[in-house]
Amino acid sequence: MFELRSEEQAIVDMVREFVETRVKPAVRHFDQTDTYPAELVDEMKELGLFGLLVPEEYGGNPVSMLCFARITEELARGWMSLTGALGGHSVTCYLIDRYGTEEQKRKWLPLLATGEGRGTMALTEPGGGSDLQAMRTFAERRGDHYVINGSKTFITNAQQARFFSLLVKTDRDIRPAHRGISLFIAEPGPGFIVGNPMDKMGYKGIETCPITFEDYRIPADHLLGEEGRGFVMMMDGLEVGRIQVAARALGIATAAFEDSIRYAQQREAFGKPIW
Repeated sequence: MFELRSEEQAIVDMVREFVETRVKPAVRHFDQTDTYPAELVDEMKELGLFGLLVPEEYGGNPVSMLCFARITEELARGWMSLTGALGGHSVTCYLIDRYGTEEQKRKWLPLLATGEGRGTMALTEPGGGSDLQAMRTFAERRGDHYVINGSKTFITNAQQARFFSLLVKTDRDIRPAHRGISLFIAEPGPGFIVGNPMDKMGYKGIETCPITFEDYRIPADHLLGEEGRGFVMMMDGLEVGRIQVAARALGIATAAFEDSIRYAQQREAFGKPIW
């Protein structure tokens, strides 16, 4: 049940080697200077890590969810920030593959699969926190476009992403409130304003920014699924995100355990090793 197929184990081993040879020697510089790790992300693209949840027919390198978790664990063991480059991206891939039309899949998934077009999520708002039903960002239908006004915050990869899984209200009055929430695949353009990166205590190297929408126009065919179904679809996609976050935690814990053993084998006290 928890065994990987040989070809998937080979991918995990490849990622582990990448972490040992490329990530660990460089991580101190990127983390301490809060510098975006462009070269490491480019190597992740070459390894096919941005297409892990994209079907082969759209250019992806699909793996099981167990393998996806193991890959995340290995990356986090080297530097947790690298998993942030994949988190919202992978959820966006999952949502388009599961709920997009064939036209939408062929338009967006090949770009996401290679990492040429990066993805992320835009859910949280300044006043709502994790209460997504309380969001105020609103999309008004005007002919073949929607016009969006509002703001989001804590958006990971906001400066690097090209595709945003954007959750907004399309009906302010319907009850329960989640039935008035819709999901769009948004791309930066006029009225889509990405703010400056927030200063964080940790999670360095990967930017987290606010986004403001000022009469931002988005084509109606960027609506994913049906109007009013966005909340349900995003809750499904967040299950993938929760698996990834849990795997990050396991990777960090593994790194701490390995470092503790290494230190205990080298540290001496009272004339002998402490372990």
